[in-house]
Amino acid sequence: MSTGQMMLALGAVILLSLLILRFNGTTFTAQEMTMDSKMGILAISVANSYIDVAKKKAFDEVVMDTTKPSITLSDLSSTLGKESGEVYPDFDDFDDYNLPAGEVIVDTTTLINPSKSTKATPFYITSKVYYVTTANPNTPAMVKTWNKKLEVKVWTEGLIDTIRMSTVSSMW
Repeated sequence: MSTGQMMLALGAVILLSLLILRFNGTTFTAQEMTMDSKMGILAISVANSYIDVAKKKAFDEVVMDTTKPSITLSDLSSTLGKESGEVYPDFDDFDDYNLPAGEVIVDTTTLINPSKSTKATPFYITSKVYYVTTANPNTPAMVKTWNKKLEVKVWTEGLIDTIRMSTVSSMW
């Protein structure tokens, strides 16, 4: 084998090596994107489930009082949040989902992300509830209204972005 043929063979091996490395890198990136998509879909499902459960609760603690013939705005809770002794998931009204700053709920739904570890991935949830007006549902109202907005944030270690969702519950 001459020097020219040796150089051509060496060049071919180098090109083949680069092609294999590029293919493996592309495959890894595709797997990572697929896993991130799965994590995002699952985080959206966790947020939706959390919102669905909250929307099935009574609008306010006072609504559950069957001795009251009618309810006025002044009867509604001034302080939004869980009552003494209540813990998730046993909340009984919509505004119980107004978690204190720093309180995080760890969801039991898990997904194993093989690219990160072999352990199950917990999802973390925080939420805020506040009164809103129909004219401006994106800004907290300074007074009680017949509308309460729930904002939910869900994240996990393997997810690039935090999922943010919201809903408005109204009493008519």
